[in-house]
Amino acid sequence: MTRTAHRRKTFGRGWRLLVGTAVVILLVWRLGPHELFTALTALSPFVLILAVMIACVPPVLHAWRWCRLLAISGRRVSILDALRVTVAASVANYALPAFGWAPAKVVVTQRWLGIQATSSVLTVLVEHALDMIVLLFLGLTGLVALGVPVKVMTISLPGNAFGLSAVLLAGVLGTPVVVLAIFRWGRRLVLVGARHGYQIMRTLWRDPIIWIATTGRWSVEFVLLALLTWASGLHLSTAAILALLGVPGLVGLFAPVPGGLGVREATGVVLATALGMSAVGVGAVLTWQRLAVLAGLAVVGVGSSLVRRHPQ
Repeated sequence: MTRTAHRRKTFGRGWRLLVGTAVVILLVWRLGPHELFTALTALSPFVLILAVMIACVPPVLHAWRWCRLLAISGRRVSILDALRVTVAASVANYALPAFGWAPAKVVVTQRWLGIQATSSVLTVLVEHALDMIVLLFLGLTGLVALGVPVKVMTISLPGNAFGLSAVLLAGVLGTPVVVLAIFRWGRRLVLVGARHGYQIMRTLWRDPIIWIATTGRWSVEFVLLALLTWASGLHLSTAAILALLGVPGLVGLFAPVPGGLGVREATGVVLATALGMSAVGVGAVLTWQRLAVLAGLAVVGVGSSLVRRHPQ
């Protein structure tokens, strides 16, 4: 990479991070620094420790699901190696724009595990599409349950309507990821990876591990958010928590800001204001949610490295 290209790349990351920082500052100013600080300090240390412990579970389930996707495609890795790659890609997400963790995960997989992009690209695209489907489902379910008029086009499909709808939705939501993958690795490489990944698509919808890991991960995310809202004194319904989990998460995925920094929190605050919730309370809860997730990633990353270096 030339010095000019390196400078451009650094500048691109810098302005995106600057945008995220500006959103955070604007959000703090809008909510009121004193009010937000009071809401943030309302949680007890015990609750925060418990939140970090809960936040350690989703990365493990995420890595477990990816292990299964790789196994289906004919590549087997240990859960510890999968954890290392998953944590690295998740952390890299805070230095890259939207969908940036996808190429980061493929690159790290090739460098650390020796698995070529032709074997890992499709697994990354599939897991990303699955998570987008879940977030969309959670957000729409919460909004509909809250009485928000959400117009959803439905079509009558023969046979397994849910399965066919999920496949179609995965295709729609996964399109930006596929486009990025083609831009990053080239059309030929992606097409080869797709052919090698036929086994994944053929067995994905009936594999219990994929669904257990996916459902388990987002169930734990829901429990984490519910714990923080309860500890903050916010009396939110299950529907409200589902909306706050799904809508900001989905918006954050598409935001051209590293890790959706500030965007997810701002989306949650706007949603809370529109639905008559405490904007300051929701802002504090979403802030603690992000910090707990980052702490959980750190704990899992350090723990997996220690276990790998000192096996029993």
